[in-house]
Amino acid sequence: MKNPFLISLSTFIFSCSLSMLIGNPVYSQSIASDKIEYLHPANKEKFFDETVDEFYQALRDLKYPVHQELYQRYKQRSKQQQIHLNTVLFQEMPDASVNFRKKLLFNEVEGLNYITFDGNILRPYPDIDINYHQTVSPDRQVYFFYSFKDTEKEFRGRYAIYDVETKELVAGGGTYMPKLNLTRNTYDKEG
Repeated sequence: MKNPFLISLSTFIFSCSLSMLIGNPVYSQSIASDKIEYLHPANKEKFFDETVDEFYQALRDLKYPVHQELYQRYKQRSKQQQIHLNTVLFQEMPDASVNFRKKLLFNEVEGLNYITFDGNILRPYPDIDINYHQTVSPDRQVYFFYSFKDTEKEFRGRYAIYDVETKELVAGGGTYMPKLNLTRNTYDKEG
């Protein structure tokens, strides 16, 4: 004899599954918008008299409250996590091959990649795609910093992008890439 409870439960589950499968589909309708609302809207028409070098020095001196707060938060972390402070509050690498500072529009950042060879493939750095930063308008003024050291054995780099108006960090990061030791194939020459 079959259990009536199991029969009714399986019937209920089957009917729910069937109704979800054949039920009325839900269609989403999006309204086309001519204007995207960014968290950091376009400001390319505004004038900011602080130069990129003045901002870099203000960043090093923790002149702005946003940077003071960030510094205090990082100082409360473990020593291991504090190593990223030079990337978050950007500091140029002392032994860098290149130190770069520029004030530009956010959409111009994509074109400033450095190409390095790791022994296998060419890699761009910092390889920023502004499509992944959808809170920032492409026409927003930013300070762009990057510093890297490229040798035969390794590539080390760090970059940061700060909003000119709010002084906030928009994007940043660092990388370390050991390079493959390539040995040339040498053939025994008959001599």
